[in-house]
Amino acid sequence: MTRPVPESSIEHVADLLFRDLQYLKARSVERCVTEVAGYRSVAEADISSSVEQNLRMAIQAVKSGIVPESSQLTLEARVAQVRFHQGMRIEDVMRGYRLSMAVIQDRFIDVAQELRLGDREVLAAHRVLWGVSDSYTAALVDSYREISVQRAVRDHELRQGYLRAVLAGTLTGAELVSRSADFGIDPCREFRALRARPHGGTSPDELLSALVAPLPGGDGVLTVIAGDVVGFVTAKPRGDGLAATVAVGPERTLAELARSDAVADRIFAAAWRRPHGGSFSLEDLTWRTAAGDPDVTEVLHRRYLAPFADDAEFGLIVLDSVRHYLANDRRISAAAKALSVHENTLRYRLQKFEQLTGARLDATETLVELCWAFEGCQDRAAAAGGTLL
Repeated sequence: MTRPVPESSIEHVADLLFRDLQYLKARSVERCVTEVAGYRSVAEADISSSVEQNLRMAIQAVKSGIVPESSQLTLEARVAQVRFHQGMRIEDVMRGYRLSMAVIQDRFIDVAQELRLGDREVLAAHRVLWGVSDSYTAALVDSYREISVQRAVRDHELRQGYLRAVLAGTLTGAELVSRSADFGIDPCREFRALRARPHGGTSPDELLSALVAPLPGGDGVLTVIAGDVVGFVTAKPRGDGLAATVAVGPERTLAELARSDAVADRIFAAAWRRPHGGSFSLEDLTWRTAAGDPDVTEVLHRRYLAPFADDAEFGLIVLDSVRHYLANDRRISAAAKALSVHENTLRYRLQKFEQLTGARLDATETLVELCWAFEGCQDRAAAAGGTLL
């Protein structure tokens, strides 16, 4: 706290300001309503009560010469939370407070001149008023921040609860309509379930912001649950510029969105195996979304990959060569170039694959099963420390 200003004349000025309290209050309310649009929707009696509180606090500080710390004004600053619930911005609340302080300062100058108060006394009182204004403004901001955090947490919990229920298919009928209306969602429209996960260097909240930013109102609801962004949207997001893997299910009404969510989960599992991120739908990954079947994958692993386990180093070279051969549409020259080896070297490796597996690389069934094996065994490889074998 600042040191008291012991001038008895300042105390007299404060007494005169207390005498004029009703005038000061009426003038402050008038200016708030006239100059700050946000106050026009607040009851005048409500404004008058908080203005009187602020005036008394400021005049008492002038009389005592003591500027209260912002931590001492917590109760007085609760008005910011009231105004928040009345739909006012913090900027308008602070402007209203400054207007009431301006009314006090104008009246103080008039009284000080009438009493021929000395310059030092006038300056000391002004410093007190400035100090009160700074302390109260800081308390207002702290109070507003507190209620903003509380509201953000509450909104996040409501959003999570709504999305969990919609994606699980447990919201129906009138409850679905009512809770969807809270988020501006038309339950008769069709949406796509969405699941997204950021890659290294991007946080879930950053990904959420990137996905929500281009989303028009009523076109979806998204939130972060367990590190992933989940929810529903009307269209597949653009993948360029996103350091993330995004998967969307097929279009369904909200009442049937659980089906879309189940497909989105399968799409995400297949998309997450891709070496690069992007935005994926069923049309992008088709059969790959089914390659996670563990029983089928186990059979294909034994048939095409396990035969190379005895010589893992050479086996991985052969399998990588086969993978490139398939990825390049079985064109020897293109695959050899991608591997940086001679074409005959690649042919030798492909022959070794056929010898060890008994499969023919020109057989359609082998090609289908190999594609499935390479796709489905990626999760197995990740669990085994990066090796397909």
